[in-house]
Amino acid sequence: MSRENPFAKLDMASISANQTPTKPGYGMTGAAKTVVRSIEDMAENTKKLMEGEVIVDLDPRLIDVSFVADRLSDDGEEFQELLQAIKESGQTTPILVRPSSADAKRYMVVFGHRRLSVARELGIPVKAIVKKLDDVSSAIVQGQENAARSNLSFIERAYFAQNLIASGMTKDVVRSSLAVDEAMLSKMLSVVDAVPASVITALGASKKIGRDRWLSLRQLVLAPALSKVAVEYSESAELRELPEGERFDALHVYLKRYKSKSAAKKPKTEVPVHDWTSSDRSLNFVMNPKAKKVAIELSNVEAKPFSEWLSSHMGRLYEEYKGTKTQTNGD
Repeated sequence: MSRENPFAKLDMASISANQTPTKPGYGMTGAAKTVVRSIEDMAENTKKLMEGEVIVDLDPRLIDVSFVADRLSDDGEEFQELLQAIKESGQTTPILVRPSSADAKRYMVVFGHRRLSVARELGIPVKAIVKKLDDVSSAIVQGQENAARSNLSFIERAYFAQNLIASGMTKDVVRSSLAVDEAMLSKMLSVVDAVPASVITALGASKKIGRDRWLSLRQLVLAPALSKVAVEYSESAELRELPEGERFDALHVYLKRYKSKSAAKKPKTEVPVHDWTSSDRSLNFVMNPKAKKVAIELSNVEAKPFSEWLSSHMGRLYEEYKGTKTQTNGD
């Protein structure tokens, strides 16, 4: 049986990619503020999008996942809580699906993946609203609904952004979908581009790990040696046996320790010391090159008089030195 949703209708043009909403912690500054909408606006847009639409019961087996993934792992405890709630009280909020472009009898979920998974597990129909959306509109709605519910972690949002771009979406669409400005999107993409995919998969959603910690990990794995170590450790039983929420910190600490040990083991480059002794052994000359200077030491009987002579003839000696460079370059 179908029933009416109490929400209001929304023109899809109102959630165009030219408008970029904000999210707490991912704020925009300056002139960008004039083109953004608040997080409350996004939640309201989702309601308006579904208002007045007919809610239908669909077989969850006829619904495919979104064309772009936005999650790195199951929600575990949260999923179980949702399953129990739906089992006891039924599904109170419908999911949004769109007709499949490949099969007229199938659908693609826009948002509500967890509710769909619960329906599959319980073997019950899923309450859904069917709306014709193109890929761009679908991506924006999916991302903004996730932003409004604030249940995606930083790395999941970055992963979603990467998948959107890989599917052919422009960065304008991605920014609008994720409710971020250009600078934040750049940071997100820099993380998923630098951190090996296998490492991200092993770490999972990392719900409590924010932007700065991921940028720190990115900085570490930019070194090829540490990137290789990160991949190897992420595949180890030691990391895999840890609860997902503890894996990021374990890897981060492991890489920092490895980096410190490598730096301690790395031998310092020995710079040869040049020395010279006059034929009458009355003057000893030692030249000790440093990082940004060369230390010269004169010793023995002729040290002081020679140093005075050297100082008075410095100009001529330097010009002679420059002349040898000119000749060498000319050759």
